[in-house]
Amino acid sequence: MASDTKDRILDVAEALFADHGFAATSLRDITHDAGVNIAAVNYHFGSKDSLLAAVLERRIGPVNRQRLIMLDEAEAAAGEAGATIDALARALLSPPFRQCLVGERGPVKFQQLAGRIHAEPHAHARAILLAQFGEITRRFVPAFRKALPHLSEDEAGWRLLFVVGAMAHTMMSPHMFELCGGRQPDDSEELLEALVQFVVAGLKAPAAARTSRTSPTAGAVA
Repeated sequence: MASDTKDRILDVAEALFADHGFAATSLRDITHDAGVNIAAVNYHFGSKDSLLAAVLERRIGPVNRQRLIMLDEAEAAAGEAGATIDALARALLSPPFRQCLVGERGPVKFQQLAGRIHAEPHAHARAILLAQFGEITRRFVPAFRKALPHLSEDEAGWRLLFVVGAMAHTMMSPHMFELCGGRQPDDSEELLEALVQFVVAGLKAPAAARTSRTSPTAGAVA
């Protein structure tokens, strides 16, 4: 029963945070819709912040654990040479496509919630979300930098941001395929393969040419 109550609170909190935002949703709203009292929320989670963290971890945790398993396997297979860009991209991108973010109402609500947290000016909620990726950042960023020796540290970081952006937009905006002139992929595997090929090509591209920040005529003699 305790597990059922906890899951019901998580389901309701996820939906309300997604529909109305973290700041605009009160614990009273959650307890009302979940049919529980405030003591149940305090017992299982302790605070609204901890409840949001639990909502996020329920969806993100399994994905990140699988990412780390795939990264460990890729690095063990590669040895001192370090994992390849392709293997790193697959370790980062495959789990969310294969495990938890497409199809059912819960994952769809979670996508809405994640998008709302990023879009709304609520730095505290965003910090709670970003904290879910601490270990992923600690492991993947050095691995990608090792695999991208032709890029500066800054540019490697920028490209990783582009990879994450492409992944998030692809998963959260399936309606955009038709608008952009393409068909909806037959399944997530087809979509994943296309995305992996795209981001690997982008990561391997030569370093961007530096352009002058000054006007072409700046400093010129009249």
